[in-house]
Amino acid sequence: MGRVWESLRARNRAGEVSLSMVALVLSLTAALGLGLTTWLPQALARDIGIADIEPGLLEVAQGARGVQSLGAGLSVTLYDRGFRLARSSTVLADTVSRGSPVSAVMGTLSEVDDHPREEVTTAVSNLRIDAVVREADTVVYTGVLFDDDHTLTLPMRIEFAQVGPQIRMDVNVPDADAVVVHLDWRPATTGIAPVLPERNLKERAYWVEPAVVVQPAFTWVLGTDVSIGPIGVPRAVDLRQDGRIAIHAWAPRGVVTVTDTPRPPVPD
Repeated sequence: MGRVWESLRARNRAGEVSLSMVALVLSLTAALGLGLTTWLPQALARDIGIADIEPGLLEVAQGARGVQSLGAGLSVTLYDRGFRLARSSTVLADTVSRGSPVSAVMGTLSEVDDHPREEVTTAVSNLRIDAVVREADTVVYTGVLFDDDHTLTLPMRIEFAQVGPQIRMDVNVPDADAVVVHLDWRPATTGIAPVLPERNLKERAYWVEPAVVVQPAFTWVLGTDVSIGPIGVPRAVDLRQDGRIAIHAWAPRGVVTVTDTPRPPVPD
């Protein structure tokens, strides 16, 4: 930069360039440098091998809508806009609003820079939920995932059950390589170590640390803890897009469990 400055000053003395032009060049150079220093880390943070899988349309048969009790005051409700998990009137979690709560992914995983990279060939994200039944203490929703052209359809099953102090959402798409569960975004989504970094997870995507037991991955303003399964398969959390949290599991099954009682508020 010093040599450029001296060269421009010499040319100014020779009448070849004005001081105003010198100032303009220097200010543009500084602005470009500042822009690169702020943009580059953000771009690198987003390029960690996790594909952006968007939720599709949600269609719900009239007979599948309504509240289903899971026992002990817990319930799952299916609206035309998605699922709600609750204890009495307390919301524990919602799936993404007015979109499919599930996507099926076809593709493979590769290894790049010591972490997996998703190679997605097809994502099937539109969902039609046709029916709900009870199997013992489990509430089961069945339906079909389909693409925009209705040329590819995949049977799908979502089970909700109370498991100890948690509500478990267990999604099965037998013909998928990976399953993505779309949750509704909530403020203060914060990682829980060692599964995810203990920080606000906004606008980033993360691979989940491998584990041999189910552990909570994050919490949010609702106060509940969210765990991601099944264990033993690559899993990821994506918060890069507004309004939704995408949970990736590289298996024909994805499991999201939510603690059934919010944490007590932390005193100021």
